[in-house]
Amino acid sequence: MKAILITGGGSGIGRAVAQLFADRGWRVGLADRDSAGLKETAAGLPGESTSCHVMDVRSPEDWEEVLAEFTQLSGGRLDVLFNNAGVAVGGPFGAAGLEDIDRAVDVNLKGVLYGARMAYPFLAATPGSCLLNTASAAGIYGTPGAAVYSATKHAVKGLTEALAIE
Repeated sequence: MKAILITGGGSGIGRAVAQLFADRGWRVGLADRDSAGLKETAAGLPGESTSCHVMDVRSPEDWEEVLAEFTQLSGGRLDVLFNNAGVAVGGPFGAAGLEDIDRAVDVNLKGVLYGARMAYPFLAATPGSCLLNTASAAGIYGTPGAAVYSATKHAVKGLTEALAIE
């Protein structure tokens, strides 16, 4: 059975992708900080092939733990890491708080970098695997009122392009 681990799996795009892959018979690992959101997503998926993992993508230790747990459940497979967790910082750049900027950079960029790097051995060991990073239209062009978000998504786009070439 193919296996996908989805960060930000407790809501939104992560939830929709989980449903899509579950409907196609994949083992689905849901990862999110929001345990209630994880339970809500999991309730709509087949229980025997779904697992929930409370984690913070900013934590390398959480990445190690969740990847170990999930790949143990999947028989060592990681066909897709869907690096999807993200947060927005809206409003004029001059009004953005430094804590909000740090949080967005840590979740949107460092979380993706950590996931890509720490999942690499599992992806490399699974033939035909895929690292899928969520960027945004904000990663294609600068978005007024979302400068920090746009900057992090540009970085994710650059990372993804570089890794595709590697």
